[in-house]
Amino acid sequence: MIAPVVARQGPPLRICATLLACGLLTAATIRAQGPDAVKDESTPGQFFTIVEPITHETITRVRAATRSLVDKAAGGARGRSPILIFQFLPGDAAPGTSDFGASFDLANYIAKDLGGAKLTVAYVPEPLSGYAVLPAIACTELVMASRATLGPITPENQAFDLAFREPVRFLAVRKTRDPDLILGMLDRDADLRLVRTADKGVHYILAEHLPDFLKANQVVDDRPAWEGGRRGVLTADRAREDGFSKRVAETPADVAHLYRIDGQSTVDDPTLGRLLRPVWIKIEGPIEAAQVSYMGRRIEQARREQANLVFFEFDSPGGLVEAADAVADLIVGIDDMKTVAYVGERALGVSSLLPLACRDIVFKQAGQIGDVRQFITARGRLEPLSEAQLDGLAEKAAFLAGKKGHPEAVARAMIDAEAELVEALDQTTGAARLLLRREADSDRDRFLNVQTRKEPGQPLTITGEDAPGLGLGQVVRDVEELKALYGLQGVTIRVEGPGWVDSLVTLLTDPYVSWMLLFVGLFMMVLELKLPGIGLPAIVSALAFMLFFWSHYLSGTADQLEIILFLMGLMSLAVELFVLPGFGVFGMSGIVLMLASIVMASHTFTWPTQEYEYREMGLTLIQLTLALLGVTAGGVVLAHYFPAIPIFNRLILKPEPWTGVEGVDPTIKPSMEGYESLTFLIGETGRTTSPLRPTGKARFGNMLVDVTADNFYIEPDSLVEVVDVQGTRITVKKWSGPEPESDGELDADATA
Repeated sequence: MIAPVVARQGPPLRICATLLACGLLTAATIRAQGPDAVKDESTPGQFFTIVEPITHETITRVRAATRSLVDKAAGGARGRSPILIFQFLPGDAAPGTSDFGASFDLANYIAKDLGGAKLTVAYVPEPLSGYAVLPAIACTELVMASRATLGPITPENQAFDLAFREPVRFLAVRKTRDPDLILGMLDRDADLRLVRTADKGVHYILAEHLPDFLKANQVVDDRPAWEGGRRGVLTADRAREDGFSKRVAETPADVAHLYRIDGQSTVDDPTLGRLLRPVWIKIEGPIEAAQVSYMGRRIEQARREQANLVFFEFDSPGGLVEAADAVADLIVGIDDMKTVAYVGERALGVSSLLPLACRDIVFKQAGQIGDVRQFITARGRLEPLSEAQLDGLAEKAAFLAGKKGHPEAVARAMIDAEAELVEALDQTTGAARLLLRREADSDRDRFLNVQTRKEPGQPLTITGEDAPGLGLGQVVRDVEELKALYGLQGVTIRVEGPGWVDSLVTLLTDPYVSWMLLFVGLFMMVLELKLPGIGLPAIVSALAFMLFFWSHYLSGTADQLEIILFLMGLMSLAVELFVLPGFGVFGMSGIVLMLASIVMASHTFTWPTQEYEYREMGLTLIQLTLALLGVTAGGVVLAHYFPAIPIFNRLILKPEPWTGVEGVDPTIKPSMEGYESLTFLIGETGRTTSPLRPTGKARFGNMLVDVTADNFYIEPDSLVEVVDVQGTRITVKKWSGPEPESDGELDADATA
C-alpha cells in the first residue's frame, strides 16, 4: 500500500505548512475585521497649530497642551506614547517676523522636554521663513507639502547675528541634522557647498570646512548649494531628496494617514491643558431659518461663559438647505472650543451636514445620520433635492469632513447615491483607507485589496453600529457614558435648548400666523384712517408689523433692506396723505415698497431660481392677496355695521345736528349740476364735519363738499376758510379770525 505523501512529510515541511496556514488565517482575520482592525493599530496623536508670530504666550499654550496629552496617554489603559505633530503656518498678519528668543525657546522645549512623546513631527504646508524655522527643525521628523519651502532663517530685513550661530549649531547637532546646512540657512551670505562623494553621499559643507572634509573624503562633485539666487531657501523637493524631509504630504489628513493617527487629531483640541468648561446645546426638529440666529446666539453665549467644550445633541429629520448650510458654517467656524456632535436619535437629510462640522462625532447605538435625498420646506412639505443641490451638498459635506478630519468619501456617499464607497490598502502609508471607487481606480498601484463597502443606488445611512467601522466616530450607550468619555463623570451640564424667544419666533414665522399678522396690520391701518386721531388701531397696526418683521429678522429671512423698504413705503404714503394729497406717484410707490418688503421678508431667497422656490413665492403671493382681500371685505363690513355698534359708534365723528330744511339729509352732497366752477367758494368759511388728514368733509351753508387742508391736520367741527379751488379740489385752511355770526351759510341760487 502506498502511503500518503503527507505521511512522509518531514518536520521542516510541516512547519512551513503550519506557518502558511497561520498566515492565511491572520490575513483572513484582518480582512474580516476591516477598518476596525486598522483602528486598533492606530497611534494616539494630536496636531498643534503654531501660527506666526511665535510669542511666549504661544510657548505657554503649547507647553500646557502637549504635557496634558503626554501625561494623559501615559496614564491610559495601554500607556501608549502619542505622536505630536506641530503644524507651522506663516499666517496672514506677520509672516516671518517671529522673535529669535521665543522661537529658540520653543525649539529647545520641543527638542529636549518632550521625551514622553513617541515622536515629534513638524508639518510645513506653506513657505516658512524667519526664526520660526528653528522649532520646525527641532522636531524629530519633518514633513513638507510640495509647495512648501524652509528658510532663510535670518529674516531678509535683518542682518546675520553671529551670536546666534552657536545656539543654532547646537540645536542642529542635537537633532542629528546637518549643522552646516542649518548654518547656511541662518547666514545667507555664507558660502555653502553641495558636495557629492564617491560613495554617492550628498553633503552640505561650508567653504571654511571644505579643506578638512577633502582630507577624509573623495569628492566627485562640488557646486554652490543654493540655486536660482534663492540663498538660504530649502525647497520641498531638495529636502526630500537629501533626506532632510521624511515625506511629502499635501494635507493634514495625509499626515494623519502617514502616522496612522485618527483624522480628528488633525484639528486642534482647545481643551488640552485647560480646565473643562462644557456646555450642551440641543438641536431638535427641522433645521429652519430661525435655527441660524438661535445657534449664533448660543455659540456667542458659550464664548462669553468661556466654555471650551461644546456638545451638540441632534434629533433632526432634515430641514432647509440654506439654513442647514448656514448652521454648519457657524459650527465649523468654532476654533476656540472643542465641538462634539452627539447623535442620540437622528441627523438625517440636510441636517447631516451639522455633525460633520464638529470635531468629534459620538453615536448612541440607535443614532442615524445620512440619507440626504429630500429637504423640508418652511411650510413643512418634503421636496426632492435637485441634481444641482445634491452636487453642492456633496461638495460641502466633503469640505466639512476634510476640515474636521472625517473621511471625505464617507461624507460624499451620504449624499451621492451613485457613489461607490470602497476600502483599500494604501501602499504609501501601509494603512487601510476608505475612498470612492473612482479614486481607487485612478491609482491602482497605490491602492490594493479594494473591497466595496457601499454599493451605488442609494445614499448612505450610517447607524451607531456602522460608525466605528467607517471611521466616523465612537459609540456610547447613554449620556453618562458620553460624559465619561470626556472625563466628565458625574458632572452636571446645563442643557441649552430653544428659549421663549426662539419659540415665539418659530410661532410668529408660521405661515398662518404670518398671514394673521399681515391682515391685522393692514386692517388696523385702514381703520385708523377712518377714526380721528392716532389711537388704538394705529398702535395695533404698528405692533403687528413690528412682530412680523422682528420674527422674520431673527429667523434670518428678513434683513435691514426689507425693514428699510417697508419704512420708506410708510413715508411715501404719509407724503401722499399729508403733504401732497391725491392718489399719485408717492401713494403707488409706497404701496409697492410695502408689498415688496413683505414678500422679500418671507423668504431666504431674493428671487426664485429653483422649482420649489417658485412654488414658495406663489404661496406667499397668494397669502398676501388673501390678506388684502380680507382687509377689503373687512372694510366693507366695517363701514356698514361699525357705526351701529353701541360701544364703537362714539369713536366715529358725525355731522352736527341739522337745523335747516326738513326732509333734506345733511350728509348727502348736493348736486353740483348748474355750477360751471366752484371758485365762488373762495373766501367763504365753513365748518368741518370730519377730521382733515388732510382730506375730509366740510359744510358751507347747505353744501357738504370734499375739502383738503393746506396743513397737516384740522380737527373736526373747526371753522375753515376756502383758499383755493382747482376744478373739484377745494383747499381750505383753519379760520384764525373772529367767530362769524353765521357759519358761512350760502344762498346757492344767489351766488350762482
